[in-house]
Amino acid sequence: MQDIIIYEQPLNERMRTFLRLEHLFKQTAYTLGGFAVWDSRASLSGLISILDILSRGDLKNEILKELERLQSSLSTLRNIPEVDSAQLTQVLTQLENSEQDIHNLDGQFGQALREHELIVSLRQRSSIVGGDCDFDLPAYHFWLEQEPEKRITDLEQWFASLACLKKPVLLILAILRESSDAVQLQAEAGYYQQNLDAGSPVQLLRVGLARNATVFPEISAGKHRFTVRFLAPQDGTRPSQTEENISFQLYICAL
Repeated sequence: MQDIIIYEQPLNERMRTFLRLEHLFKQTAYTLGGFAVWDSRASLSGLISILDILSRGDLKNEILKELERLQSSLSTLRNIPEVDSAQLTQVLTQLENSEQDIHNLDGQFGQALREHELIVSLRQRSSIVGGDCDFDLPAYHFWLEQEPEKRITDLEQWFASLACLKKPVLLILAILRESSDAVQLQAEAGYYQQNLDAGSPVQLLRVGLARNATVFPEISAGKHRFTVRFLAPQDGTRPSQTEENISFQLYICAL
């Protein structure tokens, strides 16, 4: 199988938020178990970014809407003979369980973290460049100087409190990504355009490009159409659209 890089473009604000959360969860998971002080700093920085996203709107309600929408869409597939009924039932059960977990949640996502004194102090300083220096926050400096096992335990507990957020976000994205098979296409002179069905709930576009390609895609999408331009990096200047024909894979994720 050819080694490819996937480039994704969300088509609405809900998907943008989910992809950003997924990115931050992956980023923090990478550093969370590290013993170095800088690993703990990086994990907390990611945690602060997650809390900032949570403060921008009613994400709890947005996730519930998406879980309900997916359950409704997938339930219509039950009577199609070609559908793997066992797998479909498993996915629907996961969606229902995630929805129930959120309904059982007391308050908003991360409510306890938003009231944690150390995390509150860090969030207040996050708008200042370099505002989390040792002299700015002695309490943070003290925490960072604890044994690595203590720091990791604290971080694991803090992130565990966000499990009811992480689980449905990753589940929703996984289902959407699996909803589309790759179509092999070619961009003439580095340019491709396609109309979208306005009545189809397209959530996400994914472009697959060979890892050894010397270009990368720039995806622009609206309600009615999308374009993909393949750009060649330039040394220190603006990338330019290639004049070559580019073979690529396209996934249009809609449910």
